[in-house]
Amino acid sequence: MWKFKKSLLTIGATVLVVAGLGGCSNSNNKQSASQSTSTSQVRAAKIAYEKSLTQLDNGRVNKAYETLKPYKNSKIKKVSQLANDTGDLKIVKDNLSANKLKNAKTKLADLLEVTEPTEFVKQVKATNKEYSVINLANTYYAEIQKYYQAQKYNEAQGSLESLEDLDSSYKVVAELQQKAKSYKQKVAAALAEEASKSSAAMVSSSSTTSTYVNTKNSTLASSQYSSQTGADISSAPSQAVSSVANQLADEGIISQFQAASGVVKQTGDQYFTQDQGDNNYLIEIRTTSATNPGVSVLKGMYRFNIQTKVVQKMDSLTGSYKQVSVN
Repeated sequence: MWKFKKSLLTIGATVLVVAGLGGCSNSNNKQSASQSTSTSQVRAAKIAYEKSLTQLDNGRVNKAYETLKPYKNSKIKKVSQLANDTGDLKIVKDNLSANKLKNAKTKLADLLEVTEPTEFVKQVKATNKEYSVINLANTYYAEIQKYYQAQKYNEAQGSLESLEDLDSSYKVVAELQQKAKSYKQKVAAALAEEASKSSAAMVSSSSTTSTYVNTKNSTLASSQYSSQTGADISSAPSQAVSSVANQLADEGIISQFQAASGVVKQTGDQYFTQDQGDNNYLIEIRTTSATNPGVSVLKGMYRFNIQTKVVQKMDSLTGSYKQVSVN
C-alpha cells in the first residue's frame, strides 16, 4: 500500500513540475512576443520620424503630419514631440489658408520657440513669413477701403501698390489682390481729378527725378532737414535734397526690415530710414505716380525694432501703429 501511495506521490510531483515548466514556457513566450512588438513599434516610429524630416525639408507639412500622426504618444520623446508640433503647425497653416489670423497667431508664436529639428524650424520660419505677408495683405486691403472713403487718394494708391507687390502664391493674398482691383480705376480717376486742379502737382518729369520728388514729400526727410538746418525742405536746393536722401538710406536696416516684415522692394520704391534710439527705426516707403512723375505716393510708414524684429505699420488717418509681424 505504501509503495502504491509513494508511486502516486511521485507521479503527482512529476505532473506539477511539468505543468510548472509549461507555465514558465507560456510566460516566456508572452514576454518574448511583447518585447518583439515593442521593438517593432520603436523601429516603425524611428522610420516614420526620418521620413517626416524629409517631407518637412521639402515643405510637405500635411504629409509629415499624416506620417507622424500614429506616433503622437510614442515613448520616444523626439518622435512624439515632433508629431504634436507638426500637428500644431498644420493647424496654423489651415487657419492661414482660411484667413483666420487670430486663431493662428498664438500657436505660431509658441512654435517659433522650437529649436529642433532644423527641418521643422525651417517650415515654422516659412509659415511665419506667410503669416506676415497675409497680415500685410489684410492691412493694405482695409486701408484701401478706408483711405478711399476718407478721400485720401494718395494713401489709397500707396496701399494698392503695396498690396499688388505682395507674393500672390499665397491663396489669401491672391484673393485680396483680386478684390482690390475694383478700387484701382476709382482711385486713379480721383487722383487724376486732383492733379488737374493742382498746378503744384503737375511737375515736368524732365525738371526733376523720382528721388527729388519722393524726398521733398518724405516726412522723415523733412524732419531730418529741419533738424539740421532749421529750414523747410520744400525750399531746399537739389544737392541738399540728395544729401538728406543718402543720409536716410541705410541698406542694412532695410534688408533686416524686409526679412522681418515680408515687404518686397519694387523697382521705383524709395526707402527712408531714421534711427529713433533703443534699436527702433522708422521706415518710410515712397514711389512716384505711374501717371504723374511729379506726385509722390506713400506706400507705408513703419516702425521696426532691429533686436526683437517686431514690425508695426502706421495708420495714416490716426497716426497709430499696428503690429504686422508675429515676433
